Amino acid sequence: MGKKVFLTKAGEEILAASQRIHGTLEQLSRALEHLRRLDDGQLRIAVTSAANAFAVDLIARFLQQHPQLQVILNIANRQEVLASLERNDIDMAIMGEPPQTLGLVAMPFHRNDLIVIAAASHPLRHELNIPLQRIAEEPFVLRELGSGTREAILRFFGERGLQLRQSLVMNSNEAIKQAVKVGMGLAVVARHSVIVKMESGYLCSLSVDGFPLRRAWHLVHRKGKQLAPAPREFKTFLIEHQYVQHTDGAEELL
Repeated sequence: MGKKVFLTKAGEEILAASQRIHGTLEQLSRALEHLRRLDDGQLRIAVTSAANAFAVDLIARFLQQHPQLQVILNIANRQEVLASLERNDIDMAIMGEPPQTLGLVAMPFHRNDLIVIAAASHPLRHELNIPLQRIAEEPFVLRELGSGTREAILRFFGERGLQLRQSLVMNSNEAIKQAVKVGMGLAVVARHSVIVKMESGYLCSLSVDGFPLRRAWHLVHRKGKQLAPAPREFKTFLIEHQYVQHTDGAEELL
């Protein structure tokens, strides 16, 4: 009809049957995955865009130990990653704070400190212990709706009765860093994602009361999911390489 296509009743039945067949074949594929040897296996993983470079480095190190493995990596925003977990399209995901309502298992495995960044020439660059009220007066560059970092920032300031001035909303961490670099506002980002730009003199970290925000990266999968050899080995790899065991038995995230 015009430029739109509508399914007939028969088409709707065919679509529903096709979706059931696809789901059954996918379940069969994953069942057979458990019968494979580790190095013949496949790891399906999604990563939130904020963890992109950090997670890719981890996966590269993992593949150095298991070069025969195949990794299918999807980099998306937080909502898309959660949707992939909900549909069981992936084995696991790397993200910040996961929600508590989707029946997920979340293992924190690495520190994710959030800091306030500014252009290297910003007037506040030499100030110490800047009050949150003062920072809230500055324009901020934020991630898009649904971003975990955005939610954490707004929640932090909101709990203290403060509202940020949103000067710009962007869906890319790299674009945000570029916007901050040219003086379009402040931003809150993961420390590890801006170390190079700070060392190069393009950006600076501001000394702000309450910062850095102590967060963690989590490895997330569906509760009750039977992990195939490859994703199970990746989970073991993170546990063995990302925790420091102290003599008193306490564990601290690197």
